[in-house]
Amino acid sequence: MLNGFEGKTAVITGGATGIGRGLALALAKKGMDIVIASTNEERLSRAVAELHSVGARASSIVCDVADRGAVRAMAERSVADYGAVHLLCANAGVTTAGPFLDHRDEDWDWVYDVVLRGVTNCVQAFYPLMARQGEGQIVMTGSQAGLVPDWVLGHGPYTSAKAGVTALAVALRPEAAEHGVGVSLLIPAGTESDILLSARSRQSRYGTSVDGQMSRRPGAPDTRKGTPMHLTPEEVAARVVAELPSDPAFIVTHRGLKPLVANYFERILAAYS
Repeated sequence: MLNGFEGKTAVITGGATGIGRGLALALAKKGMDIVIASTNEERLSRAVAELHSVGARASSIVCDVADRGAVRAMAERSVADYGAVHLLCANAGVTTAGPFLDHRDEDWDWVYDVVLRGVTNCVQAFYPLMARQGEGQIVMTGSQAGLVPDWVLGHGPYTSAKAGVTALAVALRPEAAEHGVGVSLLIPAGTESDILLSARSRQSRYGTSVDGQMSRRPGAPDTRKGTPMHLTPEEVAARVVAELPSDPAFIVTHRGLKPLVANYFERILAAYS
């Protein structure tokens, strides 16, 4: 588990923008050393400058989380530069939009490589390091769409990839606890981020991105009343930082969406009746 923030080191993938950037700034203000990773050097440089402006010891690494070797090199460099890694935020994500009928093989490959395999690559690289040192925390960024996969339609492979992240976090947690490592699943919903601009980081090997729209499932419970549907990355990060010391299994950003989750599991439970 994470025994305090001060003087510890956090590695955050997708750390140049959105939730990742919010986490980096919030953790830096708690006294953590920060390593942020992304595929874009310009955005990383801007984010590191922000971290330095709040007095943080921080650096960046250009890393494609879909590249297993690059992730392992990032782990090795982080340990070499900072001595240890105490917190991993496996946060990098991309998405497509539009009907499944319009998705091509390369769309599935891109989203699964970044969203799901990017997390497994991070686990393979960082979890053994944390287990050996007997201390650490892994935060995996899931999604409300992955928890209730038919809530938002036209989200393409993202929903099933995030469902895989959800299962991985829950399955890893009991074993990791035996080694002093905590595992938390962050479940965000509407957040002001650049995820809908993720095609700008799509590598040429995946071709061009499918172009379509998303929509809410007809008949889904209306959870909008009294619920702020779009939080800032700073608000999401504040929730994470506040809850991390207790090693939570789940960190939920939009508690007003509880009826949506209840409806989903009620539909599953009905099949057992």
